[in-house]
Amino acid sequence: MAVASALAVMVAACGAATGVELEDLGLAVGAHIQAGADFELVVPAQPDTTIEVVLAPPGVVASISDASGGDSIRLAVAVDQETPRGAYNLALRVVKDGEEYEFGWPFRVIESTDALLTVVSPQIGDLLPSPAVLSGRSSSSTVDYTLAAGSLVLAEGTVEVVDGAFSVALEFTNTCCIEMVLEVFQPGDDGLAVTIPVAYPEEG
Repeated sequence: MAVASALAVMVAACGAATGVELEDLGLAVGAHIQAGADFELVVPAQPDTTIEVVLAPPGVVASISDASGGDSIRLAVAVDQETPRGAYNLALRVVKDGEEYEFGWPFRVIESTDALLTVVSPQIGDLLPSPAVLSGRSSSSTVDYTLAAGSLVLAEGTVEVVDGAFSVALEFTNTCCIEMVLEVFQPGDDGLAVTIPVAYPEEG
């Protein structure tokens, strides 16, 4: 059974924000889940914030649980093989600082394929200086990537996949935030995506 998985973290905002958005919670991820597969999304736990799944579509089982000793939360989604292909939403309830919010977390169920996307370097939580190497394996002919800190895009581009492997040097300037998010994704609506939390080395 092919497993589509992705990891993501909150894109740390450099300024103050009002209310709560999916982006603030690290949940703004375009998920394409293969029928019959599992999907996991891990995000940092937010202070004074709880998130729960209140409703899932037929043929989909979803839950949110603590991870990494309570430092993170894990959204787990399992899609039955017979679930019709198409666009869906999970109903989420978020309580932050005593205020309640309701969200629809969108995802798409796609046909099972032999698609592959794996990032070898960097790994989750790695320090990512400039320059750094992004490498991995993919079943597609090219792979796109975006490195962001807060709302700023630090680096983006497309790298060719040769004999199933890809590698590219990332050079960037970060004057904003320590927390960064690296997203690697295959082109096309049904392409797999992997989102990896990394950190910019602190000076000194």
